[in-house]
Amino acid sequence: MSRFSVAKGYAVDNIETLIMELLGGQQKFRRKSLWNVRNQYRAGAKEDQMVVWLSGPRRGAWKDFAGTDQGDAIDLVAFGLKGAVTAETRMDAVEWLEDRFNIRQMTPERKKQYDAERQIRISAAEAEEKKRREKSIARARKFFFSCSPIENSLADRYLGTRAVHLGQVAGLGRSLRFHPECEYWMDEARPRHPAMIAAMVDVTGRIGACHYTFLQRDGSGKADVEKAKLMFPETTGLVVRLTNGESGLSAEEAAENGVIGICALTEGIEDGLSVALTNPELRVWAAGSLPGLRSVPDHASVCAWVVFKDNDWGKPQAQEQFDLAIARLKSFRKPVEVISMPAEWGKDVNDAIRSGWK
Repeated sequence: MSRFSVAKGYAVDNIETLIMELLGGQQKFRRKSLWNVRNQYRAGAKEDQMVVWLSGPRRGAWKDFAGTDQGDAIDLVAFGLKGAVTAETRMDAVEWLEDRFNIRQMTPERKKQYDAERQIRISAAEAEEKKRREKSIARARKFFFSCSPIENSLADRYLGTRAVHLGQVAGLGRSLRFHPECEYWMDEARPRHPAMIAAMVDVTGRIGACHYTFLQRDGSGKADVEKAKLMFPETTGLVVRLTNGESGLSAEEAAENGVIGICALTEGIEDGLSVALTNPELRVWAAGSLPGLRSVPDHASVCAWVVFKDNDWGKPQAQEQFDLAIARLKSFRKPVEVISMPAEWGKDVNDAIRSGWK
């Protein structure tokens, strides 16, 4: 077995220790399956932007969602030591791990035994992760369908304050609902707030997660919490399908009947609904976040993409993420157009509408 394989095994097995030693991980940002850490090499970085996974087959993998840095456990050590992941820093990481865990003292027989034991642990972790993932998805689906219709709810009132009146949205899908007492799990006290709940679906239209917008009790705005918008569970490859466009058919129905059309992509739900108001002929999907835009699935019902770019994506890291997302969409070999609002109109289409533009 290779030096890299043994070193990576030790890095994965001791990932919690390495997070504290190399990334300054704080216990208050640690959860059961992941650990949020601050990217010390990126200016303005926050703990909620970078994650190291602690469980399942992804254990030891990490990603900075506000940048482009990511990798496996060896890459994490390289990044922690040098602030960059290259062939050279990966080799430095292997040598550092060999010293840190006395790997050089191991006999070939012990290395072989260690590798066999690790493969058993990996198989068990993969099985456990599959069960956890299925349970989380089932929980998200059950929760979504337990919520109330959004029409005439507090969430409907909230959207009205954002100049979005659902009765005027053509081809509105069934992705939005309302919950009057939703637990805000980011606060240790677990307070409850009203919330707009959106179904996030995969390429087949099957719910894989929920998007939460926590609201004020009177619906006048978002709740006064640290992060009023959350998603659970993992959302890679998922979108909120807001409207069905000119055909009125769901994406699956349209594909089955050979009906194709242009799909508009936005980051936020409010922005997507604003696009739908001004462009009712478009199918509109919301990615939920800028990182989410990088994993939007292609679909047979879509012949072209129109991406509405937020004006607050001007930071270098955000621009880099956006460029990667656009490059990926172009890899589908369908036309891609990017639309940005003039800065004086606000950060997105919703701001533009509220400022008087139509």
